[in-house]
Amino acid sequence: MRSKGSTGEGLTKGGAATRGLIHRALVYGSERDFAETVVPCLREGRRAGDALVAIVAPERADLLRAELDPGTARAIEFIDAAEWFTGPMATLAAYYDRTREQWWPRGRLLLLAEPPWAGRSPLEIREWHRHESLLNAAFAGSPSTFLCAYDARLPGAVLDEVPRTHPELSGPRGSTPSGRFTDPAGYYAECNAEPLAPPPAHAAERGFTSGGLPGLRAFLQAEAVRLGLPEQRSLSFVLAVNEVATNIIREGGGQGRLWVWAAGGELVCDVVDPLSALSDRFLGYAPPTGPRRGEAAMWAVRRLCHIVEIRSGASGTVIRMHVPLAAPLAGGPGGRR
Repeated sequence: MRSKGSTGEGLTKGGAATRGLIHRALVYGSERDFAETVVPCLREGRRAGDALVAIVAPERADLLRAELDPGTARAIEFIDAAEWFTGPMATLAAYYDRTREQWWPRGRLLLLAEPPWAGRSPLEIREWHRHESLLNAAFAGSPSTFLCAYDARLPGAVLDEVPRTHPELSGPRGSTPSGRFTDPAGYYAECNAEPLAPPPAHAAERGFTSGGLPGLRAFLQAEAVRLGLPEQRSLSFVLAVNEVATNIIREGGGQGRLWVWAAGGELVCDVVDPLSALSDRFLGYAPPTGPRRGEAAMWAVRRLCHIVEIRSGASGTVIRMHVPLAAPLAGGPGGRR
């Protein structure tokens, strides 16, 4: 499976060396620590005419409103973090849409974000860290400041990666460069270094070649419903897998095999191209910029799924798609003032 000519435009540089984007992390030990860093930042942003956005829990929004003067508080677009951070790719796509359509037209963006970490699986935690790293590449050179807040009581699996995914660290006394920041391309490769576990023995299996896609779609629909995905939500899953299989037939090895199973509250599907490898390290993480079918297909696939994992090399390519069996929050990432 190939992405012919795809370069991942907008996702090819580390943000640390690019003018425009400022991406900082705040690890705070108390609400007072949080306020002493964030409130002056928001006040300064309002004086500068920035578009102010705070994606935080409702109680954190209440704290900011109490600490800020009414004019600054009214200037902030508050978004409920639980509704916005539904999944790494859904959130990244929402950032792409909202920055261009609503936030940048109002001025430089100053965005405060505090994602919820409770209840995340190890896979989700890894993918959220990948998301933070990708922001440096996705928005390199853009008129944006991202300030990401982390409670110091979070588990080590969360906090240990913060200085690696943020070029700068913030505190009440200002910001300093992170001595552990890792280039997004290197971080991305690390996330893909661990091999995927093979499908379980009970997974349903099917091969596919050119001309066999209608039967493949019927098989996927039946398996999705049998494994507990509500019928009204199965179309997105079938479309995602069909896109991958179609790309393998048209631009990859021409044939492949897939496995479908349920585990950990998710519907999981492995699609394997044994004959070709992918060349684009950021495939599907940026909106397509031209007539590149592989790029457009993987952008769609990532948006249709909760998490997509890719492993590619000399032995071919495996694309693993995860779809929650339970319905996500209605509407996905969104906001309210």
